[in-house]
Amino acid sequence: MSTIYEALVRVQDLYGCNSMAETADLLSMPKNTFYDNQRKAKEDFNKLEAIKCETNPIKKKILEKSIEQSKQKHYTNALYHQFIELATKDNINLNWIFGGDLPIHNNETKKIAKVVQNYNLKEYVTDDNMCIPYYSDIKASAGNGYNNDENHKPDFLVLPKGIVKGSKLNALKVDGDSMSPNIKPNSIIFIDLSKKKLNKACVYVVRYNDEVYVKRLEDLGNHILLRSDNISYNTITAKADEVYIIGQVVNTISASHID
Repeated sequence: MSTIYEALVRVQDLYGCNSMAETADLLSMPKNTFYDNQRKAKEDFNKLEAIKCETNPIKKKILEKSIEQSKQKHYTNALYHQFIELATKDNINLNWIFGGDLPIHNNETKKIAKVVQNYNLKEYVTDDNMCIPYYSDIKASAGNGYNNDENHKPDFLVLPKGIVKGSKLNALKVDGDSMSPNIKPNSIIFIDLSKKKLNKACVYVVRYNDEVYVKRLEDLGNHILLRSDNISYNTITAKADEVYIIGQVVNTISASHID
């Protein structure tokens, strides 16, 4: 499940809110109340991101305690309540609001994307669709690494515009559970090949030791940490010049949503 702040960002993006005032109106909240709740939600989100990278056990415990206390604050219940009101009014899937699970609306068909071979792709190209190269025979390991052969030719994923945004997108299938619960096994990940600059809050697909991984990265200068979201997996410490960043993961969908 996402944080309340991530859910808020998801809703803002869906409705194209360009200011906090617009979001307050969307959620039918007094502006000052919304501003205060949004600020507290963002503060806790930033603390969670800091915990992922904090190596000092004392500082980590302080951050965790601070977040635990925040769970009792009013802002969480206030925003949850307004999300539920909005979902009821506009028939939005609550699993999408709180976890990013597609489809977005309850009345959408479960199959939101179709695998199309290159030779008949032109039949599916419309103003409402986007076509993303999908390397179905390449797996990005959310586990202990996955070795792939070279010289792959992609099929294409055809899906509605707005599901994923990026300037140079590719899609791969995830093998393993090391990035659970954020990226579940048997998910399709969308990678923006133009985004290679490291950000601790983001997940990347990389090639390391001739294997393809999907991991959260931390730059230590001469070394890069390949971190898993699933605590059952160990962090990989790699020399920086041995890690090739393929791109940043910008969205995921379940393979069950593909026809």
